[in-house]
Amino acid sequence: RNAQLFQELEIELQKKHRLFIHTTIALAAAIDAKDHYTHGHTARVTTLSLEIAQLLGQKNKKNFDEKFLENLHIASLLHDIGKIGIPESILNKDKPLNPEEEKRMHEHPVLGTNILQPIRELEPAISGVKYHHEKYDGSGYPEGLKGNSIPLLALIISVADAFDAMTTDRPYRKGLSKKEAIEEIRRGSGSQFDPQIASALIELYQENKA
Repeated sequence: RNAQLFQELEIELQKKHRLFIHTTIALAAAIDAKDHYTHGHTARVTTLSLEIAQLLGQKNKKNFDEKFLENLHIASLLHDIGKIGIPESILNKDKPLNPEEEKRMHEHPVLGTNILQPIRELEPAISGVKYHHEKYDGSGYPEGLKGNSIPLLALIISVADAFDAMTTDRPYRKGLSKKEAIEEIRRGSGSQFDPQIASALIELYQENKA
């Protein structure tokens, strides 16, 4: 009887976990639906973030357990959730943003954090959402964190996010080729990006996995 109760509890936990993941995916789809020009961006950043983590783990540079990878999955799916609070006139503008619009766009990591904070189960993933626009040299936002003070989730998402953004066409500019974007990642290693994570992305590109 105890074994049966344990099995039923396990099944119930699995069902709740699937519901949690599917809700997260639905939230991510809401972002893509609002920002027309980055459709598919969230899925690509999520896939690339997990590939980077897998490669880092294989090289024993980082020790990732299953919980870390799940938090990375969730954080990368939701990294742009704060864009729900940014006017569509800014998100879908067909010209470069002016300084005031740029400032407003820079609010999206904190807006995303505020949206997600009431959901207790998301707490371990929120740092990836809040800090994915921080830069390794401390020149990013929202808090100007530097180096290893930036959470690892955010460091990984930052590289994947930048690579996809550079290779995506926007109304006011053509996307870079993957080769050109990789050169930008290489140039930004140690300044914008964590060197180990930038190196992992470059290796994935060389193996035709990015």
